[in-house]
Amino acid sequence: MAGILALALLAGLVPQDSPPPVSGVDEVRVDQAIKKGIEFLRHSKSPDFHEGYRNSDELILWTFIHAGIPETDAEFQQLFRSAMEQPLDKTYKVALLAMCLEEMDRIKYQEKIAHCAQFLADNQCRNGQWSYGSPTEAIKDLKVPEPPRAVATGGRGAREYSKDGKPKILQQVAVKKTKEGPDNGDNSNSQYAALGLRACVDAGVALPEGVVLLAVKWWRESQFGDPKRDKEGKEIKQPVATGVSGRIAGWNYKTQAADERGPYHAMTAGGTGSLVLYNYMLGRDWKNDGFVKAGMNWLTVHYDIQPWNTYYLYALERAGILYGTETFGTHVWYRDGATALLNSQAADGSWGKDTDWFNACWDTCFSILFLRRATRPLTPTEAAGRLKK
Repeated sequence: MAGILALALLAGLVPQDSPPPVSGVDEVRVDQAIKKGIEFLRHSKSPDFHEGYRNSDELILWTFIHAGIPETDAEFQQLFRSAMEQPLDKTYKVALLAMCLEEMDRIKYQEKIAHCAQFLADNQCRNGQWSYGSPTEAIKDLKVPEPPRAVATGGRGAREYSKDGKPKILQQVAVKKTKEGPDNGDNSNSQYAALGLRACVDAGVALPEGVVLLAVKWWRESQFGDPKRDKEGKEIKQPVATGVSGRIAGWNYKTQAADERGPYHAMTAGGTGSLVLYNYMLGRDWKNDGFVKAGMNWLTVHYDIQPWNTYYLYALERAGILYGTETFGTHVWYRDGATALLNSQAADGSWGKDTDWFNACWDTCFSILFLRRATRPLTPTEAAGRLKK
């Protein structure tokens, strides 16, 4: 097992600073569950999830990468070719493609990652969110000089490595925003845009500072607390948690006015992680950000492991790792989530089921990503100064 892990580290398939096993989690059972989940994905359809999205190839590829599937694998190659050949026209897919390419080889694929950054910059909504997205013509004019062949191919001794364990960036690529997106979008697309932008920054793409600042403005201004009363006017008893102090607030899918139920688990985890990422890009200490702390407080007082809601569990994994904590209050989030997922996996290796708004393919991907702790921790000094004023 140690030899396999070492090979995976050298190939960049898992983070080199992966945390030690969490007490109370059966790592052998986790590995077996991931293996079964991958076998399910190999034989499942790559579903379309919105008009014009075509498939979910980038999400499946992202899952394969973190499950340690080698790039020479036939299904891996098929997913990779599909992802590279598709037009850059949808926010989720472009963000996930940037994540995949940065994880695979941020030197070799820097130009394509820069194209993803251009798409994300040009598709930011006027209020700082992202919507489903549309193509941008600016991509065709964005060229990146090729690195020396020995470096591009990872030749022996040709590469230096950064503190994050990834190949050291050789050149910075500046992206300019060339058009405005629509007036507004949603917080689901927006949190994935943040993940994609993190990958671009880590690949040496200098984003327009204004894009990041506008995104921060949106997340801060749209954060809100729990409702004091329900729709019938009855007072809602507010939850409490040991050690929580200060403001407690989160996010829903669009805005506070759009839904009277208050913040959602998935959107609050995603919003908190997004603000951490933007602080990282700006070179700021996210643990001193009151809006990040308010989101962490909300996730703590409303702590809930929902094995049926794998979209949320993957967002919770990101929030925990990006913030830098193994607990929400007294709750060990990875142990609790892993236990719930291991106990809910179907005999065919899948999680979830096909419904009108979700499907077993996505549920299985998100479950594997949670179990694999797919999110790479942040190294604050690496991103400082990578924005363009």
